[in-house]
Amino acid sequence: MQKGEYIKLFGITSAERTPLFCSNNNYIYLLELTNNLDFIATSILGGELDKMLLISDKNETEKCQFFTKNNIIYILYGQFPDKKGKWLLEQMAKHYDELVLGKDFNNLEKLDKHQIDLKFNSIIKFILVEYLKMQEIFSDQDIPYVEDKIRIDYLGVSSRSIGVISLLLGDEIDVELPGQFGSEEEEKEMKESILTAKIEAIAANTLGNTGSVPRWIAVKLGFQNYRFLTFKKYENDYFVYLLSEGNLEKIKIAEEMFDPYILHVTGTPFIGNLQPFNRLKTSLIDVLKEKRIFS
Repeated sequence: MQKGEYIKLFGITSAERTPLFCSNNNYIYLLELTNNLDFIATSILGGELDKMLLISDKNETEKCQFFTKNNIIYILYGQFPDKKGKWLLEQMAKHYDELVLGKDFNNLEKLDKHQIDLKFNSIIKFILVEYLKMQEIFSDQDIPYVEDKIRIDYLGVSSRSIGVISLLLGDEIDVELPGQFGSEEEEKEMKESILTAKIEAIAANTLGNTGSVPRWIAVKLGFQNYRFLTFKKYENDYFVYLLSEGNLEKIKIAEEMFDPYILHVTGTPFIGNLQPFNRLKTSLIDVLKEKRIFS
């Protein structure tokens, strides 16, 4: 591998939440986290889980990259370029698929699973040897985005896992609701509540398990077409969450536009007083009515 590149985990889990393979038990929690992320990706975000960037307290970044094939999710965790990760994940899927062909991988007998794990550990070593031989072929460039703009579909503000602002914009995000509602406003409020609760759960789960917070989670909708859930941390344990679609490199433009408004309320810890946040919500609604697409 090139200088600065490393892999901490090769992991496999089924879409039905059965852990199948973990190369490093120190990171086994990433299998369950992956299933939680996959649920968000396939249901609310309407795509396929692709990548997640994590930022530690020391401002160090690491990445999870994912690949789904035949109801099995493959996971890489570490520091590596997208194209190299994609090749490794595809190789993992090709070889593991052959090992479990014709088997009920969600209900493997202990001995059967042990034998598959032994074989797959050997395959991982083989894949890494081939990977090292191909370093000159790989490009270090990440996969480019086709879109040249980003559209904001949801904005949320929280403090220590308590949602204080939730704004759903447009009809692009599909949120399944429990039951019928009397008015469009009630339906919208319920959608916002469900989105906020699910995003809070992802943030808390990730922070609790990894000690890091996600900077972004990418979901693939189609060829070079992505939806993102982004997280930005402010002082006093405030977070702003954005759901967006388009070019991730444009997200900072949107965040910088919201900063002057959000910084008005993040200077002191949240103590339950919602009045400043209600004013902030009104301001953000006005801003987003004027512009929710950034280029």
